[in-house]
Amino acid sequence: MGHLYNESIDAETDPSGRLTAYRWRGLRYTVHQVLKAYGPEEDVRVYRVRVSGEDEAVAVAELARDADRWRLRHLFSA
Repeated sequence: MGHLYNESIDAETDPSGRLTAYRWRGLRYTVHQVLKAYGPEEDVRVYRVRVSGEDEAVAVAELARDADRWRLRHLFSA
């Protein structure tokens, strides 16, 4: 079961624009794998990713992007 948050996050990307990590509620989460991307290839707006937190716990997060703003929509335990 997932939890709906719909909260702003600070996304970190590499030079090519690929999402590598994000900060939420003062903690940093590393993105290990993009599981699914929703939207046209040139304008993907929702990503489902496998992440781990600073405590090494693994989860699946659904992140939404609108221009340069990012939001954590859902968080699922893995």
